[in-house]
Amino acid sequence: MTASTTQRLRSFVTGQVELSRAVALALKARPFNPYPYLKPLIERASGVREPPISATPHTVVYTRGSMRLLRYAAPRRRHRTPILFVYSLINRWYILDFLPGRSLIEHLTQEGFDVYAIDWGIPGQDEERLSWSDLLGGLIQTAVRWTLRASKSPDLTLYGYCMGGTLALAYTSLYPEGIRNLVAQATPVDFSQGGVYTLWTSANHFDVDSLVDAYGNVPTPVLESGFLMVAPVQRLTRWLEACRRIDDPEFITTFLAMERWGADPVPFPGEVYRQYIKDCYQQNLFHQGLMKVGGESVDLRRIQASVLNVIAEQDTIAFPAMSEPLAHLVGSTDVETRRYPVGHIGLSASSKGPTHVWPSISAWIAARSRALEP
Repeated sequence: MTASTTQRLRSFVTGQVELSRAVALALKARPFNPYPYLKPLIERASGVREPPISATPHTVVYTRGSMRLLRYAAPRRRHRTPILFVYSLINRWYILDFLPGRSLIEHLTQEGFDVYAIDWGIPGQDEERLSWSDLLGGLIQTAVRWTLRASKSPDLTLYGYCMGGTLALAYTSLYPEGIRNLVAQATPVDFSQGGVYTLWTSANHFDVDSLVDAYGNVPTPVLESGFLMVAPVQRLTRWLEACRRIDDPEFITTFLAMERWGADPVPFPGEVYRQYIKDCYQQNLFHQGLMKVGGESVDLRRIQASVLNVIAEQDTIAFPAMSEPLAHLVGSTDVETRRYPVGHIGLSASSKGPTHVWPSISAWIAARSRALEP
């Protein structure tokens, strides 16, 4: 037996022992995401280190409580109308700025847009009593005003993703001033079409009042449990796929970045969650135009801005049927729906984004934006 063969065998045995030990620790701790335990093994075996998520240069324009407003300046700005991203309250915003070359925000800045994004931060005790009225008429409205001020523009494109799209629609219905365009990406609108999520959150099965009264902000394990139960086996089998493709640095880089983002959830502000579950999932009031925020109805017919409805055909979180009715609910005469053959996260992070998804969305926004005057 040669020295090289002996070394490979020793490495194999050592790797098996370390893998077994990591899996045992993960099972003992019972985490919803095994990333902290299995990441070191994948890094060591592949030679790939944790990639630089959210690498696009940015500055902090404004802070309020746990929220930050981030600005991503264009290397060469061509459009006067800026873009403001409103992301979901469930995960972190940086999936929009995933990896160099695989970043929606980076792509838009390279297209000459002045881009802003709301980072909701990590909710604490101060956010437990945050209401939808506080969220829309306080935080998002302030973010809109600061975006317009910093960008020196009379209006902007509001870009909502997932629940952030629901928030963006509600905001534009109640506070239309300054909203020139609205992009709703993978956005739930008809919550009766939420499949298993609608079933699980039904008032017959889910007592949201008891949950929020007990915890204040909804803990991350509660939120993660729902996504885990949709695909319980996949949480571990995708790590097996990483082992199978351990000699593919590009795949491993993307895999580690995605797992890192997935292992970084945040609590959900309690009172916002209470109304979200009751008014949206349990009674579908949002879709009917009957949801009340600050005493006013969220009626999407008030929206006159140009609207782009972006649907992921393979979405298993915001199912296409949840998003499809939007075009018939808004009051705008300029409404378009575009569908792409990707999943929910794939709209912002898949390899198809830079070639098949983002140029199309960017062109739609550019055609409806003010040019930057010389």
